[in-house]
Amino acid sequence: MIPKVSVIVALCSIPLILIIIIPQTDIDCSGDAMCLKGKVTKIIDGDTLDVGDIRVRLALTSTPELDDLGGVESKKFVEEKCPVNSDVLVDEDDGQIEGSYGRVIGKVFCKGILLNEEILEKGHGQISTIHCFESEFKNEPWAKKFGC
Repeated sequence: MIPKVSVIVALCSIPLILIIIIPQTDIDCSGDAMCLKGKVTKIIDGDTLDVGDIRVRLALTSTPELDDLGGVESKKFVEEKCPVNSDVLVDEDDGQIEGSYGRVIGKVFCKGILLNEEILEKGHGQISTIHCFESEFKNEPWAKKFGC
């Protein structure tokens, strides 16, 4: 029989073990909307991807459609920066929790970068200024830099 003290010590040490095993990052969600951690399962185009079975639209970021000039290139850029099976964190936009065509709207962090900003920075898309008035992220430096 295992003494109660041993069981209590073992149970109390589990959170400490998890803190040591799970890599910690400075990236976290803000606001009250959904915070999703998962793996990229599919890249739809330059501003939409699937995380698990949830479709995510990049907040404040718009890329050309696949059949438009630059559309295929923007999708390839996302595939290079954040390929399928990459671990991501999605911070849903508190100002747009109603979504868009069944998609969650949010910021996507992948491999230590903010994908929304990286797409804008590298010229593969533009800021969606029409959503600046409602987005939780409108006052963040990356959004302001590109016109929010």
